Amino acid sequence: MSAPTDVAATAPEPPIIRRRTSFGRLDELLGRPVSMRSMALLRILIGPVMLLHLRPLLTDAWHGVTYRDHFYEPYASWYPELPRGAYVALLWVASVAAVAMTFGLATRVVSATVALIVTYDLLLSTTNFHNNRAYLVIVLAALAVTPCGRELSVDAWLRRRRGRPALPTTSPGWPLWLLRVEAATVYGASGLGKLVDPDWFGGTVTWQRLTAVRDRLDASILPGWAVDLLTNRAFNTVSAKLVIATELFIALGLWSRRTRYAAVWIAVCFHVAIQLSADVEVFSYLAVAALVIWAVPSTRDRVLVIDPANPAHRRIATATAGLDWLARFRIEAAPLGAPITVVDRDGATIDGGSARFVASRLPVTAWLALPTLLVPGVRRRPAR
Repeated sequence: MSAPTDVAATAPEPPIIRRRTSFGRLDELLGRPVSMRSMALLRILIGPVMLLHLRPLLTDAWHGVTYRDHFYEPYASWYPELPRGAYVALLWVASVAAVAMTFGLATRVVSATVALIVTYDLLLSTTNFHNNRAYLVIVLAALAVTPCGRELSVDAWLRRRRGRPALPTTSPGWPLWLLRVEAATVYGASGLGKLVDPDWFGGTVTWQRLTAVRDRLDASILPGWAVDLLTNRAFNTVSAKLVIATELFIALGLWSRRTRYAAVWIAVCFHVAIQLSADVEVFSYLAVAALVIWAVPSTRDRVLVIDPANPAHRRIATATAGLDWLARFRIEAAPLGAPITVVDRDGATIDGGSARFVASRLPVTAWLALPTLLVPGVRRRPAR
C-alpha cells in the first residue's frame, strides 16, 4: 500500500504577484538607460558660457583685484581661502578646463575640475551668490557625473583612431531627469515669486529696470516709438503680468510633448528680451543652452528619405547631416523620382513641407522654422 501523498509538498507554488510601487516606478525611471546626446551637446555649449562667467574675474585679477579687495563675507570661518596667486591660478585652470570640456578632451576630468572650481569660488563669499551662478553650478555638476564625452568629443575620436570599440552612448538617465526638474523649477519659482510680489505684479520692477537702461535701449536697433513704449509706466503694468504668465507657461509647457516646442520657442524669445533689458550675467546664455536637454533622449528615430539623383534633395540631406547635432535623423535613399519624405518616430509619414519639418527639429534652425509649421502645407499621414 502506497504512502499517502503530501499534497502541500507537491502542489505548485502560487505565483508571486509583485506590485509596482510609486517608488519602484521612480527607481526604474531614474535608472533607465537613455541617450546622452543632448548632454554631450550641452557640454559643448557650456564651455563658452563658462569663459563668459570667468572673464570679469580674470580681468579683475589681471589688474590685481580679487574678491578680497571688496567687501566679502565667508559662509563659514573654516572654509579654506587660497593665497592670492593660487586663487588666480585656479581661475586660469578653470578656463583651460572649460575649453577642454567643449572639445571633449579628458572629458570626465575637466568637467569635474570646472564644476569643483566654480563651486569653490561661489562659496568663498555670500556676496558671490546669484541665482544664475547657482544654476551654473548645478548644470556643471550634472555634466560632471554624466558620461557626456562618449560622442561629439576628441575623446571619442581618439578612441576610434586607436581602433578601440566605441563606448555606449546611453547611460542611466537620472542626471538628465534631475536637470530637467531644475530647469523647469527655475522658471516656475521665478514666475510664482513674481506672482506674489506686488511690485513685480504691478509692473514697478520692470518699469524701473527699463528706465535704468534707457541709454542702452536708445543705442539699440529698436525704433524710438518702441523704446518709448517699453519705458511707459502703463505698458509695464500690463507687460509684467505677461512676463509672469510666460515664465509659468514655460515651466509647465516644457513637460508636455504637445507644448514643448512652443515653450522652447517662447523661452528663446524670453531670454533675448531679458538680455536686452537687464544685467543677468550669463543667465540668458546658460538657459538657452540648457534647452537642449528637453530633446527626446533617443537618436536616429526619424528617417529622412531622399532621391539621391535630385540635387535639391542632396542639399537638404547634406545640411541635415551637418546640423543634426542631436542625431534626430537617419538618411535613406528613395526610388528615383520619389518626393522627399520624413518618417516620424511614431511611424507617421510627412510628405508635404518635409524640409520645414526637418529644419524645425535641428537646434540651429528650430527657432526660425517652428513658426512656419503653422502655415498650411505640412501633410502628415498617420502610420498604417
